[in-house]
Amino acid sequence: MAGAVKLKDIAAALGISVVTVSNALSGKKGVSDEMRDRIIAKAQTLGYGKVKRVKPLGSAFTIGVIVAHRYIDVGGSFYWAMYQQTAFEAARKQNLTMLEIIGTEEEQQKELPKMLKEESIDGLIVIGKMDETYLKRIIDPGTVPVVLMDFFSDELTCDAVMSNNYIGMYKMTRYLWNHGHRQIAYVGEIATDENLCNRYFGYRKGLEEQEIPLNPDWVIDDPRLVKKEVRFMLPERMPTAFVCCNDLVAGLVYDELTAAGYRVPEDVSVVGYDDYLYGHPFAKELTTYHVDMKAMAQEAVKILLKKIRGDRSYCGVRYLDSFIIERNSVKTIER
Repeated sequence: MAGAVKLKDIAAALGISVVTVSNALSGKKGVSDEMRDRIIAKAQTLGYGKVKRVKPLGSAFTIGVIVAHRYIDVGGSFYWAMYQQTAFEAARKQNLTMLEIIGTEEEQQKELPKMLKEESIDGLIVIGKMDETYLKRIIDPGTVPVVLMDFFSDELTCDAVMSNNYIGMYKMTRYLWNHGHRQIAYVGEIATDENLCNRYFGYRKGLEEQEIPLNPDWVIDDPRLVKKEVRFMLPERMPTAFVCCNDLVAGLVYDELTAAGYRVPEDVSVVGYDDYLYGHPFAKELTTYHVDMKAMAQEAVKILLKKIRGDRSYCGVRYLDSFIIERNSVKTIER
């Protein structure tokens, strides 16, 4: 039965390794033209249909990029900006990109992206966390190589490139301590997002290192804030500074503070994370941790191209550190 033909069947018929068969049929280098022709011929004879067109050395590859619809607001979302950086980096290396936005229904029904169905790409970058069972279907050893951006999963053996969330938020908390702050609140999401959870524990490290006791009233954990589904409510007893899980939340905190008559930074200091607050006047004032999207895109494209060219070794998770962007949202308290 044609549908049941596996790479190992072709390898056994020719007396060669499965790796050689895989490289030949996926268009990778390291296989002579004569052997490649023999493998393709045998695959066709046995009814194996996943034979990829071999590109000449030096020709452009097509890199697919998928992003969940919930993350994308063209021109005004963090992941749209990350995609733009990825497309730029691919083009800089003389390659093409193809973007596909995955709807919620497609993700829930585990429907493969069209670019994979049509075999129109050489490799795939996934930007932003998606359903793991959906990703498992995509990250199939028999399909194209995949690299994840801005998330990873212990359940998936897949290379990933991420901001160093834990260290980044630790730096932001320590920055406030260095400016005299001892009453520091945290605002954001903790349990339901890996990145934001790591940022919270970076904040905790910053407190504990300086022996600042954690005040539960100053840990404002609400996933709805990140989604802008609820208003931020000021705590009854105010801290001197707010650490926000991202810049979007920092903007919400700023709006509520100013509406209540507080001045930033004269009365209360605010810091964020991402260095991306689209269309908000506070963006020009906000001190934040810069997520280096350019470096992340460079690393993701570099890893993917290496895999497309035949090196399928596992690189693991690459955590990229960055730096604080100092603006005008933090007041120094003299000690």
